[in-house]
Amino acid sequence: MQQQYNVAQQAVLLNLNFVVPMASAIFAIGSVSNDVKDGWLRTLLIRPITRQQYLMVKLAAVYCSLVITIIFAGILPNAVFAVFFSKTPVQFELARVLYVHALILLQGFLYVVILLFLSCWLPGVFNVVVLGLWAMMASIISSYIQYVHWMDKWLVVLKDYFFPSGFWDSIDVIVARTGTPVGELAWGIGALAMFLALAFWSISVIQVDKGSE
Repeated sequence: MQQQYNVAQQAVLLNLNFVVPMASAIFAIGSVSNDVKDGWLRTLLIRPITRQQYLMVKLAAVYCSLVITIIFAGILPNAVFAVFFSKTPVQFELARVLYVHALILLQGFLYVVILLFLSCWLPGVFNVVVLGLWAMMASIISSYIQYVHWMDKWLVVLKDYFFPSGFWDSIDVIVARTGTPVGELAWGIGALAMFLALAFWSISVIQVDKGSE
């Protein structure tokens, strides 16, 4: 039984483990591939709109939907429970709570960018399927290395890079109070920059004139 209701920790449990992955998948499913399939992207490009502008608008729309969902399905319920329903003392540190939520939003943005990048190349729901399988396989392999090959320093270091989880790891460091997540933040920012570049490159080279008709 918890002796305190830790607002930052509950935000991680609710938002990072449930709301962010679920909402990212819902809003970004087939985000680009569906527009290519039904010819909508080709129609848009007839107008004075570049592919990069299209991707930026798509990214903004999906991410805004994600942020609104995080607020109403994660942040507000957490605050309401802490104020009105918690039967234990509430632990609320403003700086830590803000830091955690900022990293949660960054992790959500990373998910959206990866899903848009995958959607440039995969039809329909497969962008979500591939990301989910990637995360599962990375978790399984990391657990295997941790418990079987924990003496191999190179594998132990490498397992942190099987999946772009730098922001997630930063949150773990902040909540556990084990230091300053400099390396984890650098990995998260680097992964975000890489997938942003891949997404904008992909939208520039994919074929858009292959509608259903």
